[in-house]
Amino acid sequence: MPIYEYRCEPCQSDFEAFLATSSDQAVCPACQGTELRRLMSTFAASVPGGRKAGAGAATTAAPAPKARGCGGGCACH
Repeated sequence: MPIYEYRCEPCQSDFEAFLATSSDQAVCPACQGTELRRLMSTFAASVPGGRKAGAGAATTAAPAPKARGCGGGCACH
């Protein structure tokens, strides 16, 4: 069951609601209002290695190159 985040327009309360389907109507727990605006919410995704990545996180970024030599223009590497 997905979790949706809402803001109640009459009382300006933010809350989360578990809804079985997108056609179910959420109700504000503070004022019992149904004039709601659905909010953008963050999410978590599992990535290889057990780390968590949030919304917009790059999961396929290449590792930074290893430093070699002195880093100057002396051609020691």
